[in-house]
Amino acid sequence: MNVELRHLRYFLAVAEDLHFSQAADRLQIAQPALSQQIRKLEAEIGVDLFHRTKRHVELSAAGQAMVRPARQALAEASAAVEAAQQAARGETGHLRIGFIESAAMTFVPMAVRRFSADHPEVGLSLSELAVDAQVEGLRSGLLDIGILRLPAATDGLELVSLADEGLVVVTPDSHPLAQKKQVSSRALTGEPLILLARKMVPGLYDQIIVLQHQHGAVHIAQEATSIQAVLGLVAAGLGISLLPASVKSLSRTGVSFVALTESPRSAMQIARRESDRSPLTAAFLEAAPTPVG
Repeated sequence: MNVELRHLRYFLAVAEDLHFSQAADRLQIAQPALSQQIRKLEAEIGVDLFHRTKRHVELSAAGQAMVRPARQALAEASAAVEAAQQAARGETGHLRIGFIESAAMTFVPMAVRRFSADHPEVGLSLSELAVDAQVEGLRSGLLDIGILRLPAATDGLELVSLADEGLVVVTPDSHPLAQKKQVSSRALTGEPLILLARKMVPGLYDQIIVLQHQHGAVHIAQEATSIQAVLGLVAAGLGISLLPASVKSLSRTGVSFVALTESPRSAMQIARRESDRSPLTAAFLEAAPTPVG
């Protein structure tokens, strides 16, 4: 059976007006063409939909039974078209987003707030993940968006810059360095370091090791898997740490933040697959905060 949507529209117009000329005017087609299309529909389904005389048109029992399903079919077709158009505009769907802990301080809330304001019908799944886990998730298709720090192995990924930060020295409040406005990396030689574990941010970890190794042996006292844990260990007096400057936005008693002179830069990026041309991921990238340095 080959019943087209236009046939249902023609049928409903005649069923509502019970007058071929009026229905033809409303549809903006010629009356003979409308009559021909209705006859074609009746032949296709094998029933008469109207009883016709020269002066009168009325629905047959078959026609009456067809009115509601025809309206429903047209409504569903219209809804399907609208759904496709909304998806093409990035107005519906679901995004899976991975992010590192430091991004949760400022960039994730800002981007999510902006994106959700313009795309309220889009669902979001947010997961705090290490950099390598995000890269793997993006490549495997388990993630749509990653918010991570460079350097990282990002072949095949498209990157948009969020921030390019220096590092700060985090010390216990009682530490002599806490009284200074800035210190050099050489001044940290021999200090016990509390580092964010390499599996979380390998690029940042390696930067810190290279930075301190140029002044002698590096003394790693502790490693932790979260920034909050690092700050807690520093506050407990177990050592000092080097973290991205955005960590200063955290309120934590017992620690001080001191600027590091000649600091290496730590770049935060939003990533998606190069092959991904989804309007949803494009819209999220557009909602990202203006890059800061």
